[in-house]
Amino acid sequence: MKRTMRWILAGLGVLALLGAAGYAVYRVQNQPPQLAEPNWYDYYRKHDRTPVGKVGILITQLVMPEDYRAADYHNIALKSTQYIPWPVRNFAVADRGVVLLDRRRFYEFEAFEPTELVDLHGRDRDVDGLRYVDKWRRGEVQWVPPSANVHLDHGYFLLTTRKQGVPTISAKLMTKAKVFYHDHGLAGHKLPHEAGMRSIAERTMARIEARHGTIPWRFVTSDHFGLLRDAVRGLLDEGIDTLLIAPAVPIYSHHEEFNGSFRHAIHELEEWQQDSGRRAGKPRVKVVLAPQLGDFPILREAYLAMLRDRLDSLPTGPDVDVKVVVSVHGMPWDFVPHEAWLQLSPPYRDGMVADAKRVLDGYRFGRKEVVLAQDHFADPVNNPHGHYLSTHQAFLDGIAARYDYVINLPIEFFAENTDTLFSHAMFNFEGFPGFDRYETIEYDDWNVPYTREFLVEGTRIIYNGVPVGRYSEPIVAAHVAAIDSVLSRARRPDRLATRQGDR
Repeated sequence: MKRTMRWILAGLGVLALLGAAGYAVYRVQNQPPQLAEPNWYDYYRKHDRTPVGKVGILITQLVMPEDYRAADYHNIALKSTQYIPWPVRNFAVADRGVVLLDRRRFYEFEAFEPTELVDLHGRDRDVDGLRYVDKWRRGEVQWVPPSANVHLDHGYFLLTTRKQGVPTISAKLMTKAKVFYHDHGLAGHKLPHEAGMRSIAERTMARIEARHGTIPWRFVTSDHFGLLRDAVRGLLDEGIDTLLIAPAVPIYSHHEEFNGSFRHAIHELEEWQQDSGRRAGKPRVKVVLAPQLGDFPILREAYLAMLRDRLDSLPTGPDVDVKVVVSVHGMPWDFVPHEAWLQLSPPYRDGMVADAKRVLDGYRFGRKEVVLAQDHFADPVNNPHGHYLSTHQAFLDGIAARYDYVINLPIEFFAENTDTLFSHAMFNFEGFPGFDRYETIEYDDWNVPYTREFLVEGTRIIYNGVPVGRYSEPIVAAHVAAIDSVLSRARRPDRLATRQGDR
């Protein structure tokens, strides 16, 4: 009996140790990604921004490709998996088969009979030459319903007889991008974002070089790792001593910068230094992270100029009621309390709201109101307790209050992209008369803001677009100010000048 008890107690002790060890592993594996080391947000807040020696400038952030590039969407999709708890994360990145979408009904919520199924390459036939839709008729393709954890998610078809070669979560976005964003969604099949952001970078650097001499620089998306690698190594191969990373974005976040563009660029730098770099005792390349553009008040003028022009077009008088909805992109904030965006956003975000109120107060209208909302993640799934106001709800509130005009200013975007044109539009205009998620967008002149208007129960809802063309001058001015705030600190300004690098 005593021996049996000893075995039982020993077994319980082993189970306790295993349980403690398992819990420890779980805690380590599920550390909030915002606290991961190296912590580039902590570095950003504390580091010395004084450049040394020869400076190279990297302008990088998430840039949606003008033409379809599968790798970009693959990486964008996988970025979200960092928030999925381990070990569930391992299943989330599984390859379950070939994702297929109907070429004409690519965003459906209920099962239906497809007429033409295509994969992430836009092909309607499998590797054996048989049409996917015929394989659906043979029962080899199944319908996968939308995820209950994603607001307004769409379903898709899945060929289960072979693997895709990439995680299904990536293949779904890649296929949607091929069929929707770069095909049916836009009349010209090209997204404006890459061209718009490149224009900002080029104008910024023209002014910087006019002040400081020719400086090697690159503009590249942070979500195509091959392109980013080439850009970083190209700068380093020019013999720079300081790498200045200067995204053209209003507010930095862990999701996009500290665990994205900054982390990936610095990783490439460190690999280069290990492979070929700091020979003969030469010191390591210094990394400087430029201030975010929202820290420079001139940036706000881009959106305020658009607001003034819009208000100037409206009838005035005490019987005309106007509401302005200032909107940010958003995140499920209750689930990411350590997000740097929460600490870095107030000066710009709240400054925009205050400035919009000041501008609106200068007009002779009846009722006037300015509210702050978010375009994404303020939905029933990510915001179950209603802590955050969605742009859609802000519109509905304006309609219920019988405002004549509700004007939306999306203040975190500098050029139209897949969010503004497609997903945010579906969230924000859900149920509005005249809104059709399948309508092909006609947007040819990317120097003119793309706007939308809906008349809902007597209220005119106006999406005022983003500051492109003549409205983008304050963006360039803020970007120049951010970079110049670093370059002007140089100990040896004479060493900034060098031959111009490839663009």
